[in-house]
Amino acid sequence: MKRVLSRLAVLIMVAALTLMIFRVVALSMYGGISEPTNTTHIIGGFSIDTSIRLTRAAGDGVQVVFYYGQPPSESSALGQKLASLHMKVVDGFISSYLYYYECHRTRTIKPPHGYSLYCLDDTHPELSTENALLETIATHLGQVKDNQLIIGYWVLDDWVSWDAGSARQLLMKIHALIQQYTPERPTICGLGGFINAGTTYSWSDWLADNFSPQGCDMIGLYMYTPVQPDTTPVPSVDTFNWSMSGLLPAVFSSLSKRGWDIRKEPLIGIVQAFGGPRNAKQEFLRARSVWARLLWVE
Repeated sequence: MKRVLSRLAVLIMVAALTLMIFRVVALSMYGGISEPTNTTHIIGGFSIDTSIRLTRAAGDGVQVVFYYGQPPSESSALGQKLASLHMKVVDGFISSYLYYYECHRTRTIKPPHGYSLYCLDDTHPELSTENALLETIATHLGQVKDNQLIIGYWVLDDWVSWDAGSARQLLMKIHALIQQYTPERPTICGLGGFINAGTTYSWSDWLADNFSPQGCDMIGLYMYTPVQPDTTPVPSVDTFNWSMSGLLPAVFSSLSKRGWDIRKEPLIGIVQAFGGPRNAKQEFLRARSVWARLLWVE
């Protein structure tokens, strides 16, 4: 998932439509199970990192913010703003440091022919062993265990295809650490696919290799909808198969083979729309992606 996003632009109409379809399809895949009485509906966004953006996000109905790296403390200006807006936080520190760890680790491994390095810069060479990573995470968990803004942990993001599944056992150990410090907070493992124009989609079975019921309490299923930044005119929303009728069965099959049960590890459905024509009068469409994420948690 894209790790640096410059401004919030929540596309409520498109995302809401996608979410409704997503829920119907997801439930029908599992025999039409009824919605549980403890279902929680939330709208969230990633990296909303200024007071102004928080205010705008709250105005759009955003209730939860996912932060990569260090989450805001309750005493910080951002933390106080979140509290005043009655917004909560999903802590993405673990996914960030798991990425740094994998970055360093894979730079010591020669990629198979035809594959490139996982990352360009090895920014955390101190994460040279699994124990070093776990100690870093344990220290972080000790620091944030009393932070009342935090309601969960985003622990997994994009992964390298030629090292598929290498985080599976590690995520189980991370989950065990979280149980020691904050057992009430779930782990959320992110997995990504693509909704392409027409009926096509992109998903690879190996993407589910890091999943296990012992490491992931929830699945954050994020779907990219790629549109080139200079596309003119912008494609109609009807161009895409928002029902994900081909994509979702493939994802669910991959996860189920690895022990996933939607009743035990619920889904957070996330839709992202990237692109738009460049326009000097619309700064938010320049040199970045328009994006939207609407989330649903059982």
